[in-house]
Amino acid sequence: MTVQVDILTLGFLVVVIILVSFLLPLIWQVKKTAQEAGALLSELRSGLPPAVKDLNETMERINRITGKVEKGTDKAEDMVETLDELAESLRHASSFLRQDMYRYAEIAGGLVVGIKAASKVLFQKTDEKENSL
Repeated sequence: MTVQVDILTLGFLVVVIILVSFLLPLIWQVKKTAQEAGALLSELRSGLPPAVKDLNETMERINRITGKVEKGTDKAEDMVETLDELAESLRHASSFLRQDMYRYAEIAGGLVVGIKAASKVLFQKTDEKENSL
């Protein structure tokens, strides 16, 4: 029975030695990974706040620039709208002046024709009077 206990003990020792030979490197690796994670966290604690501050400042600048661009766009839209209204007003004025010019030209043409006719009649009457004398 002691041989069986010795074999059992020897088997148990072999299993323990195999487990320890696998577990010790694993434990060392976990320890090393934990130390590196701690170093990374300390770097992040020291480096992250300035980076976040820089990002916030950049976002504020972008927001200010975006606001200025929007204001400029609004002003440009207002200017284009004003120019459209001005162009429409000029079209109406041009149309009105063109119509008035045609009317004035017709009146002037009629006046010229009337003056010519009146002068012709007057000259005929003057010639008739001269001929009758």
